[in-house]
Amino acid sequence: MKVCFFAHCSITNSDGATLSMYNIIDEMLRRGIEVVVVLANTRNLEGRIAEGKIKFIVAPLYGMRMDLNKKTPMTQVKFFVKSICNSIQKRKIEKVLKSENIDIIHINGLDSSIGAEIAQKLKIPYVWHIRQFMEADLGKKLFREKYVYRLVARASSVIAISKDVQAKFEPLLGRKMDLVYNGVPVEKYKLEDVTRFESPVTRMLLAGRISVQKGQMDAIKAVELLMQRGIDTVLLTLVGQGETKEYLEYVKSYVKEHELEQKICILEHHDDLRELRRQCDIGLTCSKKEAFGRVTVENMLAKMLVIGANTGGTLEIVEDGYNGLLYEEGNPESLAGRIEYAMEHKMDMQILLDRGYLDSINRFSSTTLIESILNLYKKIIF
Repeated sequence: MKVCFFAHCSITNSDGATLSMYNIIDEMLRRGIEVVVVLANTRNLEGRIAEGKIKFIVAPLYGMRMDLNKKTPMTQVKFFVKSICNSIQKRKIEKVLKSENIDIIHINGLDSSIGAEIAQKLKIPYVWHIRQFMEADLGKKLFREKYVYRLVARASSVIAISKDVQAKFEPLLGRKMDLVYNGVPVEKYKLEDVTRFESPVTRMLLAGRISVQKGQMDAIKAVELLMQRGIDTVLLTLVGQGETKEYLEYVKSYVKEHELEQKICILEHHDDLRELRRQCDIGLTCSKKEAFGRVTVENMLAKMLVIGANTGGTLEIVEDGYNGLLYEEGNPESLAGRIEYAMEHKMDMQILLDRGYLDSINRFSSTTLIESILNLYKKIIF
């Protein structure tokens, strides 16, 4: 079998959707499946290119996601020009793929229409993997959205990574979707030889791009509230690049102006997130709405107590009081209360994080994921 993946346009190639795609690819390679990847750039992929296991087709494609707060006539013109440039690249990609004997095209995420257009032209069945809500989690909308959704609806299979994503898109597409939760490589993220809540200071980690949608301000204000209550034995580390320079500066300025610099550390980059997780007790997921919540699963595998916002895919991973804690999204007071509760019930939290660890291994491994994907493929091509 030979599969061609169309990656969404990613600046870093290290976002959750892209990492999840490569989790699938790695499992396919282990099973002897040939893989071709069409992508816009090769940043942070030097190791994979050097390995030579994947054929990469690099085409300078433009992402077709528009910011909701920048919808102007000029924006429409810019994206129209981008779509013309993409069409030129489409013809080049088409020529290369014609000779590759591809069995299935797998489109990773909602972005441009190119993967589906090429699949239809070459008469190759295609699968569309929807990994985002768009407006709620990214603050974006697709250019020519209705046209793209028509192409999505014609796919041999449309995959949703959570029930919440499924509930949003099935009515829009007018068809049934296949629910396949994301999987992560367990061995890469699991930590077994760790103990939590032993230090007098409770350390918390929130990893992910720094943006309004990821909810870092919930965490910052929760720490501020705890300080006001006289609870100063907390440390919060934020790890991630700012979605915009302006928002990153806003977050940094808030921390400085409210004299929280001794309690909150902001790292725009960290080479060893695994080691950072080893040092932390609590993993926070404060997103307004996660389509799935890959970082939540990674935190569970690291045997951290997960505290998450009660929305989106997080609700399908975290069961409040069983394998983690939930708080009311957008409410720092609620989050502060859950953090304080965890600090006061450390022995109970050990039980929760142990359950979270086992739960993540049983439900969200790459092995479980790939079996579901390959079963879908078999229905399509055999």
